[in-house]
Amino acid sequence: MENTMNAIKLNDYKKPDYIIDTIYLTFNLHETETKVHSKLVVKRNSPEAKTLILIGEELTLIGLKIDGVLLTSDRYIIHKDTLEIMHVPEKFELEVETIINPLSNKTLDGLYKSGSIFCTQNEPEGFRRITYYIDRPDNMAKFTTKIIANKKLYPILLSNGNPIAKGDLPNGDHFVEWQDPFKKPSYLFALVAGDLGFIKDQYKTISGKNVALEIYCDKGNESKCHHAMESLKKSMKWDEDRFGLEYDLDIYMIVAVDAFNMGAMENKGLNIFNSAYVLANRETATDQNFSGIESVIGHEYFHNWTGNRITCRDWFQLTLKEGLTVYRDQEFSADLNSRFVERINSVQHLRSKQFPEDQGPTSHPIKPDSYIEINNFYTMTIYEKGAEVIRMIETFLGRDGFRKGMDKYFELFDGQAVRTEDFLHAMSVANNNFDFTQFKNWYSQNGTPIIHAQTAYNELKKEFTITLKQELPHNAPKNAKFYHMPIKIGLIDTKGNDIFLEKTILELKEEVHHFTFSGILEKPIASLNRNFSAPVKLITDHSFEDQLFLMANDSDAFNRYEASQVVAKNILQKLILDLQAGKELVLDTRFIEAYGKILDDQKIDEAFKALTMQLPEEGILHQDQKVILFKETHKVCQFVKATLANHFDDKIFNLYSSIKQTGEYKIDAKAMGQRELKTKCFDLMMFVKGEKYHKLAADQFKTATNMTEEIGLLTSLVFSNSTYKDDALAGFYKKWSHETLVMQKWLGVQASSSDDSTYANILKLELNSIYDKTVPNLVRALLGSFGSNFLQINHESGRGYKLMADRIIELDKLNPQVASRFASLFKTYKNIPLNLQTLMGIELKRIIDEKSLSKNVFEIVSKILG
Repeated sequence: MENTMNAIKLNDYKKPDYIIDTIYLTFNLHETETKVHSKLVVKRNSPEAKTLILIGEELTLIGLKIDGVLLTSDRYIIHKDTLEIMHVPEKFELEVETIINPLSNKTLDGLYKSGSIFCTQNEPEGFRRITYYIDRPDNMAKFTTKIIANKKLYPILLSNGNPIAKGDLPNGDHFVEWQDPFKKPSYLFALVAGDLGFIKDQYKTISGKNVALEIYCDKGNESKCHHAMESLKKSMKWDEDRFGLEYDLDIYMIVAVDAFNMGAMENKGLNIFNSAYVLANRETATDQNFSGIESVIGHEYFHNWTGNRITCRDWFQLTLKEGLTVYRDQEFSADLNSRFVERINSVQHLRSKQFPEDQGPTSHPIKPDSYIEINNFYTMTIYEKGAEVIRMIETFLGRDGFRKGMDKYFELFDGQAVRTEDFLHAMSVANNNFDFTQFKNWYSQNGTPIIHAQTAYNELKKEFTITLKQELPHNAPKNAKFYHMPIKIGLIDTKGNDIFLEKTILELKEEVHHFTFSGILEKPIASLNRNFSAPVKLITDHSFEDQLFLMANDSDAFNRYEASQVVAKNILQKLILDLQAGKELVLDTRFIEAYGKILDDQKIDEAFKALTMQLPEEGILHQDQKVILFKETHKVCQFVKATLANHFDDKIFNLYSSIKQTGEYKIDAKAMGQRELKTKCFDLMMFVKGEKYHKLAADQFKTATNMTEEIGLLTSLVFSNSTYKDDALAGFYKKWSHETLVMQKWLGVQASSSDDSTYANILKLELNSIYDKTVPNLVRALLGSFGSNFLQINHESGRGYKLMADRIIELDKLNPQVASRFASLFKTYKNIPLNLQTLMGIELKRIIDEKSLSKNVFEIVSKILG
């Protein structure tokens, strides 16, 4: 295809020629012909500007007025995506009237229909599909919104801010008028209209103000909103306690919709959520769902200050709000639950999803310098790696210093659209001008640094030396510089006790640095990068025995877990090489012994035991393979699980049986940890020879009283290809086919199965009445799960690649955002065996040769092809 897709570059930024001070929007809602009237107060922002350029997509222009005078066609030009108005005064009132078709809008950007509900999604650039506007984050205006609709069909009319007027109109219509007192960019605008159910509550802020809390959903789902409401109140309290931040409007609303591209959106005072992150009860939601709801509710609420009150100058600054807010929601979850379990889960997520992104063809810094389509940069790098960069700042400054920096940030920049440099400036001036000069490399450089650690003990001098060496990522830019990072450490004596150290955070800035500790009476074992203080790959000189010692004795919970993973990863990689060389697979008896100690350990809680029982994910193992060995990796992981399951058969069953949960269903850390451990036990028990536990799994599945156990047991039956799996899948479908969110789990389990029947099953499931390719949640559940199924998408026939390419091309015409996410599943292209690379290459070229390919998919595929 002809490449006319020019990149937008950070260095080309210039302030807008005009800014909009206020906007008054009037919506006459209609499924296919919604009329949007906007009245804008526009001011010149650049002395030489004479022409106003507004952005708009898929709009029908009805009329234009300046200061009440209708413009003739010689005063403006309509281009494909812009409206150019010539000879405008320095300050004026502009009226724009357009017509849009929400029903046909399947991109789910701008104003669209989700079922019977009108809703919007405007981040990053959806507002241009509603009206012509200066649709960029540094154009901040005060919004007033009047919504007019049929009262019977749409009794609930919502927008940002506080309601200021409402009333009935002729012909069965009614209106509600909303006003947001705070200036905001258009990406934070929201509108919802529908016949909705809701629950209400209130929260008294730290200053004594009562805030009305409202959560809206499809009627019949009201009872599933209570966990979200409690999570919201906890979020408000936490932000007051931890950061002194109080909510600033009279009302806070959340609306759950089924058709949504993202998890949720922080629109000022009116958050629109993917229903998966609102609706939950014990029967339909897993523990993971409950935790996810708490986290995402918190995330969007915390955006009120870190994203809304202070927003981004431009989209290159996206991590300014997202990295910071992910850090805040992680801390919120850690304070409410088990801190070390939350930390381990966050790092697991980072390693399994962001590390491959960091070392693949779509690698980019947390502050990219160019993009073709900004939607492609809502990535793990911007969010999760961005959060790790914020966490390093907190590690350098300490919790109190970080709080001082946050206070200074709000003092200096409240109500403004700013840059990452402004955030670092606030942190610096609040902390004795801490020097972030070299630290900024984390913002501008891509890839995951590697740290090599060597240790030496001088018995004569009683000195212990840690030598740290930075290795820049293989895909780092040519002019890449070394990083400034905090490495938390501890030294452990032979009895397993921490040796007192005055300095436990090592500041690494040079390529090589030697850190020497005096007065160390015996050779210790170093615990390095505690709590994962820097987001790096760490290679140490620890022996197998050293790692086992750390597993048993490290006072840092993360590093205890880390040691278990390092041991397992080294064992698995060696077995993969053995399998490739045609050797018989034999599991190291030292690993078997260490695993048995984990099962026997009575000192650790259930959640931590479940984590340490888990082997490294196949995707984690792939990262260390120059050529990814999909089949060999899967076979070795299955072999190790089977070996452990059969060796510890009775012990695992007894552990499973010892977990008794009676009485009321609870979602606290203890109860959730117990259920997680039961699931891990059953995962292994299904590997015991002779299908010994398959009948038990089928029986337990039928009597499960909560979704965590029910879907866990179904997964065990499907993944083990049990003779009971078909009955279980049919029973689950019959029981839950009326619940869309539950059916997403049903689809995901089947699409994730490594069995060769999965491919044919995908084609069959696409024809099921519950599946709808226009609903992103369903598409992600089925095709997204298949795309993450390493064995089946990389099938040697190439059928997996062809299927995904077909669906990417098809989806791109409906929803380019979803299509581009799937395109990134091909990011392993340059690291797979040549036979697979040839097959994948055929499909990638077929995609990029497609006529009318979106910018979203083009950018991803062109980077993969290089």
